[in-house]
Amino acid sequence: MGADSFVAFYGNRYDVGDADAADELNHSTDPRIASAKRSKLDVYVGRLTDGEPYFLLIGRKLGDFGIEGEYEKSFSAVDLAAVAEETQLLLNSCDLIGHPKFWFQLVAQY
Repeated sequence: MGADSFVAFYGNRYDVGDADAADELNHSTDPRIASAKRSKLDVYVGRLTDGEPYFLLIGRKLGDFGIEGEYEKSFSAVDLAAVAEETQLLLNSCDLIGHPKFWFQLVAQY
């Protein structure tokens, strides 16, 4: 990513660790990612900034915001409730452990 941005997401967040661990997610058949993709869930791997640990989000991506992404987007309460309900069902069908939440994660320039 070239500029500060943030991702809006509903789902589970997992701590990944360092760059080597993040690379393993991208180049292996991580069971969480494989299961999520089979269920048509979104997957996002990122980190706050250089030197910070990586994280993994699995669920439904609501948007990428910032200079290189969207500037604004709106959802009604009904839309967000539907996203949460549908995503919760898909996460349960994947047996992914976690407590889904709405995540608004800054990804700073590095």
